[in-house]
Parts: sequence; structure tokens; C-alpha cells
Amino acid sequence: METYFVDSRLTLTLDVAGQAATERRARRVAEVPVGFRPIAAAFDRHQLQSRDRARRAGTKPRSDRTLEINLAAVRDLARYLIEYRPGITDPTLVGVGDVESFLATITNPSNRARHLHALRVFFRFARHARHILADPTRGLNANSNIAFHGHVLDPARQRDLFRRWTSGATELHPHEPKIGLLGLLHGASVAELRSLRVDDIDLTAATVVLSRRPQPTPLDPATTTALRRCLQYRDTHHHTSPYLLVNQKSKTTGGPVSIDYIARTLVPAQVAVATLRATRLAQLVAVMDPVLVAAAFGIRRGAVLHYLGDTVDATRLPNP
Repeated sequence: METYFVDSRLTLTLDVAGQAATERRARRVAEVPVGFRPIAAAFDRHQLQSRDRARRAGTKPRSDRTLEINLAAVRDLARYLIEYRPGITDPTLVGVGDVESFLATITNPSNRARHLHALRVFFRFARHARHILADPTRGLNANSNIAFHGHVLDPARQRDLFRRWTSGATELHPHEPKIGLLGLLHGASVAELRSLRVDDIDLTAATVVLSRRPQPTPLDPATTTALRRCLQYRDTHHHTSPYLLVNQKSKTTGGPVSIDYIARTLVPAQVAVATLRATRLAQLVAVMDPVLVAAAFGIRRGAVLHYLGDTVDATRLPNP
């Protein structure tokens, strides 16, 4: 009916998308616990007013999706506080530790950063509107302020993988031991593995240049052997590519292999590069100075420090 009337120029197009977005926001506000619901409703109205001002000023307004994500973050925080912090009945009682505890429950770093950004928008509004006196999200960082709660491999699993990629490497595709050992023993990231070029490898000196690290990384005999086997495979099949890891698709495009290819390569081993890197970093920060680890890996100190939180090696504790 709408299409007919619009085509006949008898009515204007109905804003179906806008109506659906309004209903979604209303549902999110209704899902907020009672003590936080009035300020969540005020926050919803504030976001709409800010978007209208942005449109009139010619700046980039927030999308409906962004407004809904911000409301969902407020709803999730309120639900967490009601369940685990029963004494907090309204936003005026929320502290920095409460927000940190909530963010620690979010395992995905990208989702954690998105929730923190949404909560910053909310508490900034609440402070400017004088609903609260202090912003509990001020100074928080999604990476450095949250202790690491991800998955790491236990020593037995690490030994099994090491044996798979050394003594059993002849039965595997050359790319799997290379990716696995660089991740397990040297904490290589997906970006470092993808961008690794043949010129970055010096088998004579037993070193490899990983993109973000300020100094060449010394290699152990097992990784050196895996790299040598990978180089031989490349020279036989894809000798024209400058990258060490090459498949049929990257050979055609001339670029590095995709992230999905690296993930699929480790599927037979039932492990991911992120898990291997996290295991190595968690081990290094527990036995070494985190500042030195950050300098060696070429990453921020905060990115290393969150692996140190809640990390206790019982074998290194003094006997009672």
C-alpha cells in the first residue's frame, strides 16, 4: 500500500527505519533496571537532541546503531551492578572499580573498548547534567586497566604442540610449524606473520625481523628448522613472491595471505595464533620486567601490564 501511494504521489514515504529504531531504543530503555531507568531515558533524549544539532550544524550525526549500542552498554552495566553490586541502586554510587569489574567480564577486547566508549559518553552526559558528581570512566583504558582473563595453554598442551611442530613436522604442511612455533615460542602476532618477508630472515645469524619489534628476534633451533623448510617450499612453489607465507590467492594478488588463511592453517592443531601469543606474553611478564617485555615486542606498556593482573605462579612462591 505504501509503495502504491508513494508511486501515485498521494503521500510521502513513511520513515519505517526511523520508527523501528525508535522502538528498539524504547525496548533497551525498558530493559534497564528501575533505579537506572530514568537517567537512561534522559540519556536517550539527549542523544537524539545531539543528533539533531549535528544535522543542523552540518557535522556528522551519530547513526541509529550507535545510539542503540550506547543504550545497550548502559543497560548491561546496570544489570551487572544490580546482580553483583546490590548496594549500588543508582548511577551516583558507581565508582571506578565497579566499571572496571564490569569491563573485565567482557572477554573480547574490541567489545570491551566499545563498551567503555559508550559508557564514557553516558557518564559525560550524566556529569554535565549534574546527575553525578564525578565521571568513573575518566582515566580508564580498555587495554591497560583490565586484567587479562583470556585463555592460555597449560604446559602439557604446549609440550604437545611443540612435539607436533618439531618431531611430527614432516607430515604437516610447512606453513603450520612455522606459524605455530613463531607464535608459541616468540609470541608473533597475526600481523607479524602475514607481513614477514624473505628478506627479514637471516638463517646464518639465526634471527628474524618481525615488523613491530625494534630489534631482530633471535631464533631457536626448532623455529630455524621450520623457517628453512618453509623457505624451501616457497622456492619450489611460489618463488616470485616477496612474502614467506604464500598461497594461490596471495600469489595472484601479490600481497600477504589473509587472516583467515592463517587461522585455517592452525585448525588441525586446534589452536589460534592469539592464544599462542597470549600464552607467551603471560609467561614472560610473570618472570621478567614487563617494561622490558613491552620494549622487546614493540608494544605499549599497558598492553603488557594487563597480562600481569591476577597472575600468580604457585611454583615461584616461597615455601610456607
